[in-house]
Amino acid sequence: MQKGDILTLDITSVGMNGEGIGRVDNFVVFVDGAMQGEKVKAHVLQVKKSFCNAKVIKVISPSSDRVQPPCKVCFKCGGCEMQHISYAKQLEIKRDRVKSCLERECKMQFNVDETVASPQVFYYRNKIQLPISFQDGKLVGGYFAPNSHKVVAFCRQGESGICHLNCDGMQDIIDTFLDYMHAEGISHYDENSHSGTIRHLVIRKVGDKFAICVVVNGQSLKSHGKLVNALKAKGFDFSLYLSSNTHRTNVIMGDKVTVLYGEESLQGETLGVKYQVSPLSFMQVNDGVRDMIYAKVGSIIKDSGISNVIDAYSGVGIMSNIFAKYADKVYAIEIVRQAIDNSIQLAKLNGNEDKIINVCGDCAEELPKVIAKLKDKGSIVVLDPPRKGCDKRVLDALLYALPDKIIYVSCNPATLARDVKLLLSQYDVESVTPYDMFPQTKHVESVVCLIRKTQ
Repeated sequence: MQKGDILTLDITSVGMNGEGIGRVDNFVVFVDGAMQGEKVKAHVLQVKKSFCNAKVIKVISPSSDRVQPPCKVCFKCGGCEMQHISYAKQLEIKRDRVKSCLERECKMQFNVDETVASPQVFYYRNKIQLPISFQDGKLVGGYFAPNSHKVVAFCRQGESGICHLNCDGMQDIIDTFLDYMHAEGISHYDENSHSGTIRHLVIRKVGDKFAICVVVNGQSLKSHGKLVNALKAKGFDFSLYLSSNTHRTNVIMGDKVTVLYGEESLQGETLGVKYQVSPLSFMQVNDGVRDMIYAKVGSIIKDSGISNVIDAYSGVGIMSNIFAKYADKVYAIEIVRQAIDNSIQLAKLNGNEDKIINVCGDCAEELPKVIAKLKDKGSIVVLDPPRKGCDKRVLDALLYALPDKIIYVSCNPATLARDVKLLLSQYDVESVTPYDMFPQTKHVESVVCLIRKTQ
């Protein structure tokens, strides 16, 4: 097998990233753009010791679940991997992925619910982080091609090829920003030479308002008042921010954000809880699915009858305020001081100052202390860690303190399975529910409820 080979393959299964899997004499071939049950011609891109990566160049026998992608660049762009798969099949693949990860890691069978569908399967992303580049004599914005830093450009409003994931209004903001850059002669950032000004354009929609943050390789944004006027002329309700990032790094945002126009933060609401969002705040990218997950976790807490909730990895405290509807006390543990300050403000905004107790510190250290206080009262711990999963010290703390229930919200089935495996020594899995937070992509969110074993 060599790079450049053309193969004819029967696709017999699905990979972790939604790609098709075929075999040549037991040599595994991962084929981007192929689907289970298809016969395809594929071009080999990369050869490893026991497998190779390829891409479809012709579908000989298509699957009945194959659809025509609406986006013209979906196989070039790294923004989504599944637009060629019917939505019903996408949901099935994601459920199977969660189930497969759990069963392979834990060596046991799991009952996994059907994947909960997103209310919107296109135009759902409320936040984008867009690198700016220069191609074919013009400034462009787009996502990186897979495994590269080459920008695949979005087309302009009114042209075929605009991103079908970004929510309404974002493309018009992108076009307005690129026109402003061109008119003012502002350069894009070149990561190889570490020169140029504009690194990223970050846009978040909160309700009907937009938070627009320009990330620059410098300290200022030239003639930003002209950008403000151009956006006003389009009728946008927005705030404009500047983030300075002069480091040679793949990290997008700088350490702080300056308000150039508008409000310091935008206020939104979810499930009756008011929240404030700044450009540095973390929020789920799909409002509809976010609300379904928060409602699911809230209902588990409500039905449990347990009055003390520990919100580990609590961030700015949105979930803490939702939990406060169903609990007497919510202990919000977060290591970032600024996030704790935001959580305190959020509790006041929602009238929950007496219910939410904010704890600033390392979750691995603070969690057992809080659970120890609640030993005779019972407690539920909610985990919502980053993609890398829980710090093992947090899991050790849970196994030492043994709360009555654990609710684990995960965006990565692999690290979820790894962590659940460790908890199974003292806990049984009550339910596993996947949620399609990211339609048209390989990603899936899950909510797992675990209950302490009876001795």
